[in-house]
Amino acid sequence: MIGVDQLGRCKIKYGNIRMAEKITESALKSLSSPESFSRGYELYQSDAVFDTFRQGAFLTGKCEGSSAPFYQLSVQLDEGGIQEASCTCPYDWGGYCKHIIALMLTYIHHPDAFIEQKNIKELLGQLDKNALVCLIAKMVDKNPDLYSWLQAAVPNTSAKPQPAQSRRKRKTEVSKTEYKRQIQSILHSLRGYRMSEAYWMVGGMVDQLDRVRDTAYEFLESGDAQGALVILTTLLTEVSGSFEQFDDSDGALGGFFGELALPLVEAILSADLSKAERRSLFKELEPVIEELSAYGIDGLDVILAAVNRGWSDEASNELEDYDFDDTILIEAKLNILERQNRVEEYLKLCLEAGEYRRYILKQIKMEEFEKAVDVAWKTLTQANDALMVAKALRDTGRLPDALRLAEKGLELDGSKHDLGVWLGPIEETQGQIDQAIQSYQAAFTSLPSLELYSTLKKLSDVNWDNLRSALMHTLQDSHHANVLADVYLFEEEWDQAIGVADKAGEWNYSLIEKVADVVLPFRPDWVIQASRKQAEGLIARTQSKYYAIAAGWLAKMKQAYLSSGRKAEWLSYLDGLKSTYSRRPALQAELRKL
Repeated sequence: MIGVDQLGRCKIKYGNIRMAEKITESALKSLSSPESFSRGYELYQSDAVFDTFRQGAFLTGKCEGSSAPFYQLSVQLDEGGIQEASCTCPYDWGGYCKHIIALMLTYIHHPDAFIEQKNIKELLGQLDKNALVCLIAKMVDKNPDLYSWLQAAVPNTSAKPQPAQSRRKRKTEVSKTEYKRQIQSILHSLRGYRMSEAYWMVGGMVDQLDRVRDTAYEFLESGDAQGALVILTTLLTEVSGSFEQFDDSDGALGGFFGELALPLVEAILSADLSKAERRSLFKELEPVIEELSAYGIDGLDVILAAVNRGWSDEASNELEDYDFDDTILIEAKLNILERQNRVEEYLKLCLEAGEYRRYILKQIKMEEFEKAVDVAWKTLTQANDALMVAKALRDTGRLPDALRLAEKGLELDGSKHDLGVWLGPIEETQGQIDQAIQSYQAAFTSLPSLELYSTLKKLSDVNWDNLRSALMHTLQDSHHANVLADVYLFEEEWDQAIGVADKAGEWNYSLIEKVADVVLPFRPDWVIQASRKQAEGLIARTQSKYYAIAAGWLAKMKQAYLSSGRKAEWLSYLDGLKSTYSRRPALQAELRKL
């Protein structure tokens, strides 16, 4: 697999990478949801995976699909297992999709099914210079963007050094009138609705405003700060002028203004405004921001501070200065420096501002691994920051450094769930079972789940009793009744699961239903009692919309009666309901179905 970095250097991802000795089904389960793994296993067993190839540590294949004839799969392996995987299916619900699971199960059980292909050096090494040039020319014809990468990658020793080209200056100005018209059209889209109706539509309107803001970001990314500034100031002034027309009880519009601060500060600092332009912009924005503050929308003073101060940290004497949280200002400056590739200034500001994670990630990107790791060990305090850095190190082939930092992250502050579920499968794949257990347990402690419990049980072997005691202590001391019930059901401890359902109360009907469905063959009396309570409570509301739900509970009750050989009792109860509620035709219609 070939990639090209931002400097135009070719990276062969499967070059000298040492793959994992053994990728296990257990590790796959940890990387996917139970549903994805189960369906992936079905696909694997039905031979839905085909056209499988391997280039060193890079696997490709196809899998039959339901919404397409097939999906294209690719998996990058390293010594920690699956480094990266992709599938052309639309799955986006966490963990790997069933198609990736099917491909990997095929690889685990039938590695010979993957036809070994030559790596790039072997494939191209047999071509002479003319043939290679022709091949590259054809590639550029199909993908013209490759030309700029090649131009950056190929040294040109005969040419004189050229000064860096500035971004092309825009020949036409962004029309404030046009964007004002567009924004007003969005704001007026809720006209004609009562405020109670419009309340439910504000979120959709904000989504449209977000897209306008995203357009301004595109102008920023392209180097046109003036264009971005026109769009963002128009957004701020037009939306604020209509703010009182909407019911913003859920804070959607308030949140929109909060998310407008950062790009607007970036545009102001990037636009290289003259003193006269700054004065004019300040006078335009100050009353708008003060009015929003009166509505309780705070945090926008940083915009005025950016106009006043510009890039410097000193306020101008000509304009009023405001107290503000400099977090957004620092983030804006860092974004600008990174966008403009002012590396030394960027790194210096990262250290001065204590933005160590950004500093470390930049050093990794520059392949200054020793500096990155050294600062990471000295400065990171949050588990999620350690995870982000560890992922970046692994992506560059520095898995040993990534593992050491991730293991340290388990000792840091913050939730360790994401870190634990990322680190656990890698440790497991490498045969480091004790470290894998430590990772999964840290994840479980932060956010318990039956999947983590099951994984830990499978790995712990003879030490399971002690570990289970710790896990149950975590569950019983937390507000995770659903997971506790899942565990008891998994262990077939029916009475304990029933106890959790009873303690949760009748309002937690989803938990009661889950327990009832599982324990019905074993504790029919409890299912009868719980189902009757739910059904009669719904019927007592005397609203027909609840009758179908009540009938669902009655169906469970019927099943429990029949499974315990008490059909006569069920028929007697059903007849009693029909008689009692004979004047409720909607309910009678549901009862006749039972």
